[in-house]
Amino acid sequence: MPDFNSYLLTTPDSMAQAMKLLPTDGVAAFPMVSHTGCQKMLAAVNELPFRASTPVVGPKGKEVEQDFQIAMNFDQPGILDDYQIALEAQINQAFSLMQPSPYPLPFSFNDKAALIYKEGSKGITPHRDLLCFEAVIAILTLSGEAGFYICDDREKSNQRRYTAEPGVMILMRGRNFAGIEERPYHYVEGVSKERVGYGLRYNVKEPVEKAT
Repeated sequence: MPDFNSYLLTTPDSMAQAMKLLPTDGVAAFPMVSHTGCQKMLAAVNELPFRASTPVVGPKGKEVEQDFQIAMNFDQPGILDDYQIALEAQINQAFSLMQPSPYPLPFSFNDKAALIYKEGSKGITPHRDLLCFEAVIAILTLSGEAGFYICDDREKSNQRRYTAEPGVMILMRGRNFAGIEERPYHYVEGVSKERVGYGLRYNVKEPVEKAT
C-alpha cells in the first residue's frame, strides 16, 4: 500500500498558512485528501461498528439536538491510523513553522470518531466542543455533502458556511490554540446527500497514545 502522504494535497507550509486563520475565524477549510485516499478511508470506515446518536444531549437550556450515526474510539489498525500519523506529522511541522508554536510539541490526537449523516438528517444544532478538547479538531469529509457552519452563539448569529465535500478538511480551533480559551460554536445542517466524516481530537483528560 502506498504511503498515506501520497494521498495528501497539503504541505506543512500550506497547513501553517491555513491555521493562521484559526485565531480570528475559528476554522479553516481546505482540500486535503485525494479522491483515492478518501475512497480507501471510506472502505475502512464502512467496516466500523456504528450506533445511533443520542437525540438530545446537554444540560437544560443548553440542549444540543443531533441526528447521525457514530463509531468512536475503535481499534482498527490500517489506513485510518496511517492517515492519523500523516496528519499529525504535518500538524507538528506546521506548528513548528508558526513561531511561536500555537501549542506545545509534539502534538498527537487520542480521540477518533466516524460519523454518518443520512440524507435528510437534521444534522446537529449549534454547540461548542468540550473544554477537554484542545489545540485543533480535524474533521475530514469522506463522502456526500452538507453545510458546516460557524456562528457566534446558539441562535446562529453571524453564521458562516463552509462546504463539507469529499476530501475537504474542516480544521477547527480547540481550547488553548495560541492561548485562546474560547471555542467556536458550530453546527451541521442541509444534508443533501449522505455525508460520512472522520474526526480526530486531542482530549487532555486521556493519555496520548504515541505511534510506534
